[in-house]
Order: sequence, then structure tokens, then C-alpha cells
Amino acid sequence: MIARLRADRRTLPIVVAIAAVVGVLAMRDPTIAQAGTYAGIYAIAAIGLSILLGNVNQISIGQAGFFGIGAYAVAYLTTALNWPFWPAALAGVLLATLTGIAVGFIALRFRGHDLAMATLAFGLIVVGVIHQSDALGGANGITNIAFPAIGPLTLSGANAYWFVWIVVAIVAAVTLAALGGPAGRAFEAIRNDELAAEVSGIPTRRYKIAAFAYAGALAGLAGGVYASFLGLVIPEAVGVALSIDFLLMVVLGGSGGVSGAIIGAGLIGALDIAGHQFENWREVAYGALVIAIVIVAPGGIFGFWRNRFRPQGVRLRQPIPAVITRPIEPPVAEAPLAVRGLTKRFGGLVAVDAVDFTLERGTITSLIGPNGAGKTTLFNAICGVARVSAGSVSIAGIDVTNRKPHAIADLGVGRTFQNARLFGDMTVLENVLIGAFRTGREAHDRAYATLATLGLESIALTYARDLAFGARRRVEIARAIAADPWLLLVDEPAAGLNASERAQLQDDLLALRARGMTLLLIEHDMKLVMALSERVMVLEFGKRIADGTPAQVRRDPAVIAAYLGTPD
Repeated sequence: MIARLRADRRTLPIVVAIAAVVGVLAMRDPTIAQAGTYAGIYAIAAIGLSILLGNVNQISIGQAGFFGIGAYAVAYLTTALNWPFWPAALAGVLLATLTGIAVGFIALRFRGHDLAMATLAFGLIVVGVIHQSDALGGANGITNIAFPAIGPLTLSGANAYWFVWIVVAIVAAVTLAALGGPAGRAFEAIRNDELAAEVSGIPTRRYKIAAFAYAGALAGLAGGVYASFLGLVIPEAVGVALSIDFLLMVVLGGSGGVSGAIIGAGLIGALDIAGHQFENWREVAYGALVIAIVIVAPGGIFGFWRNRFRPQGVRLRQPIPAVITRPIEPPVAEAPLAVRGLTKRFGGLVAVDAVDFTLERGTITSLIGPNGAGKTTLFNAICGVARVSAGSVSIAGIDVTNRKPHAIADLGVGRTFQNARLFGDMTVLENVLIGAFRTGREAHDRAYATLATLGLESIALTYARDLAFGARRRVEIARAIAADPWLLLVDEPAAGLNASERAQLQDDLLALRARGMTLLLIEHDMKLVMALSERVMVLEFGKRIADGTPAQVRRDPAVIAAYLGTPD
């Protein structure tokens, strides 16, 4: 994400300069003015789709539907009701935004190609409604739409070009500012690993809906400008073919950034005008261009460019001592975690069977048992990742049974996974920032302080996908504790670590307990379990078969038979 934003900010002035040069030429050549205006209009809509596709990993083939809503809102309001352009455009943006929210709610039920088909259906519905609406002109559309004006200045020809590209610049600046803040980090985390983002405290559903709303708003704005610039709008102009064009712009230019969308829109806009000279070969040219880009630059033109800006090295802020050393104080006196009769079924299989336990504050409790005993399923049920079939889970006296994972994280619960789920396309620093996401303005200070506490400063700007196995484990723990949770669930942290890494892990976990954190640990390394734990619980086939001190559990005949075994 750092590389993407850095490249975007360096590329955008170049794009603006090119647009200015084309604008000077547009003042002399109406064809250039027309092509450049179309490109700018397309760029506004493409930026929204780029965020949706490249930052939140939501495949949409319905962007033309939002575009059509904005276009027809301006067309109808300015012709039938004699509204001025500006309030009509605002109404079109608002209507497209609300539609984007509605589509976003529907899209939450779909993934992958199913999502693509659902958004395609939305676009088809919009065109179908327009065709059947006499008020919107039916198949003939709406004509005689007046050019917008600013005082005595009519926005047509070269004036329209400058107006559109000023709007593009404003949209680009607003989008970059958003991507550089918490929203951008949330989007990137969702794109990398939605489950890990949710468990880290990000309300993923809310951000996905927000992305659809933003994409809808920008497409609606672009549609309104398009209708006023062209002077007419017909159903065929806002059909599936336009959605495909928008998708081409994002793929060719490079998704997940502002500059890529603008580059792609400029390229398609230019080809669209030039294509009138070889109308029957336009699709062939588009197809050949897409194949060439995918082969030469899979990330698009901008993606190829931004790879030159992968950050190297890091200079961290001075860590905040209060964040590093202060004790973790639970907000209430109730037990950090109380599980009552917790049962989780998968069809006829009972993975967790009526488990009861309560954790004491500031202790380390280990959960052991053979593979398939239900340990990770129990973790998932506690964290809201898996719905509870029966029983209850309470955090600090609050019943959180079947709450969303981000809502449970908000109560001060951190969690790691059996197989480390880092955000591979994000740096170590960005991963830890996600862990501190719910702390708001303190996020950066907490992230830097956490890195310093665990001695991870030297790899802060290393991409998570490039980390060695042991480092991945420590980074995931850093992400889990960045918000100072007072309850931490750690799933097999020592798996795959060498002796020195296990010793470091033991020191890290003991330091967290010393600060007052309560830990529940799943682990197969009995030496580590016995060294760390005040209490050990044993599961077999989903049932708790033993619970006591490490010494008591080590001698328990049921545990020996089920898990520990007897020495030869």
C-alpha cells in the first residue's frame, strides 16, 4: 500500500500536466476537446471502479448502471422539471450513492464470479427499467439537455474539457486522501484477507458497502456530466458495453489506484474516438490491447510503473514509552472470558461439546488435545468466526455469543491463527497498523511502539509475503497486541519454529502476561505449555476431559491415554 500511494502521488502530477497540454490543444481542435472530455468523464467513473476492484476485491460489471442513474437523473430533472444542472447533478449523485448502498448490501451475499453476475444483473435491470419508462423517453431516451453553465460561461467545447478535468483532479485528490487514511488501510486489509481484517477489528461489511456507495457516487457524477455534455442520453449508451469499457479502463490502467484509472480512461477514450475510423475493428483492437497488457504488465500500465517504488529501509518515530510499558487494565472486574455449555455442530458432527470454563485475569491458560479435538473450532466460536450452536460466550461480563468478530475485537480481544494470516501485499508496519485500527488516532503510535517492543523495527517496511516463517509468527502476534487487548487467543504459535525462535516466543508471551494480559493458548509443544501455563485444559472429541495445573494434567490417566501417551 505504501508503494501504491507513493507511486500514485508521484504519477498524478504527470497525468495532470499531460491533461493540461491536451487542454491547450483542445482549445484549437474540437475533436481533441471531445475525446479529452469523454476521457475525463470516463476517468471519474473508473476511479470508483478501481477502488472497488483493486482495493476491496469486489468484482463489478454494473458500473454503467450507476452511470445511467446519474445521467438520467440530470436529463429528466433539467428537461421535465427545469431544474438547473447543479442541483440535478447533486440529486443524481445522491440517487446513485443510495443505489450503491443497496447493491452493496446485496453484494455481501456473493463472491467471485457470482458477484460479477449479480452486478451484471443490476446493470441489465437499470437499462430494462429505462426502456420501459415513458417518463424517461423509453428507447428514444431524452434529448435537448442544456449545457451546464457557471454564470455567463457555458460549459461546452474546450470549456467542458477544462471543467471535466478539474472535477477529475478534485475526485483524485479526495480519493488519495481517503486511501492514505484508515479507510485505505481497511480496504487493503479486506482485499488481502477478509477474515483476518474482521478479527482485527475492521467492520468489513460496512467498508465493502462504503466502497460500493463511493463507486456509485462517482459513476453517478460522471453520468450527470456526460448527459449535459452530450445533450442527450439513450439506454444503449449506459448498457453492459459501457460497463465492460469501464472494466477495461481499470484493467489496462491498473486497479487499486487513482492514476491507473485515469490512464486507462484516457487510453480507452482516445481509442474510442479514433475507432470511428475503423469501426468494425474496434473490438479487435481492444482485445489485442488487453492481451498485450496482461502478458507484459499484469498489474496494468500503472502497476508496471509503481513496482519501481517498492520502499526500502525505514525510519521509525520515537516509540511512546507509555504505550510500551503501561500495564493492561481490564475495564471491569468480571472474568475476561466465560464459556458456558458451548457447543458447535457441523451437521451431525459435534466439534465442540458443551464446554464450560472461566479464565482468570492476568494468567496463561493452555488448551491442548489431539488433532481434531475441536480446539481451533472453540477459538472460532469465541471470536465470532463460527456461529455457536448452543451455549454462550461472555467477555468481561458481556454476552457476545454469535456477535461479529470485529465487535468482539472492539471489547479488547486479540487473536492469532493456526496458519499465520498476514496481509501479504502489505508491509509489516501496515499489518500492525491494522491491529491498532480500532484505536483511531493512536494507531500509528501504537504500531510503532509495538514494533519497537518486539524488536521488529528492522523489518517494518518488509512485505509480509517476503518474511521467513518465524518472523511471520511474531508479526501476527504484534498485529494482535497492537491495540493492547486484555484477552489474547493464540493458536499454535510455536508450530514450525526453531529452538531460538521458541525461546523468543516464550519471552514475548511472558512479557504480555506480566503487563496484565490474559492469554488462552493452543499449543502442541508440551515443553512450552508446561513452562508458560498456570492452567491446562484438555479437549478430546470436543469434550473437556481434564482441567488443572500442568503437573495435575501431566499425571491425569485420561490425558495420558488420549494425548500424552506413556513412555516406552
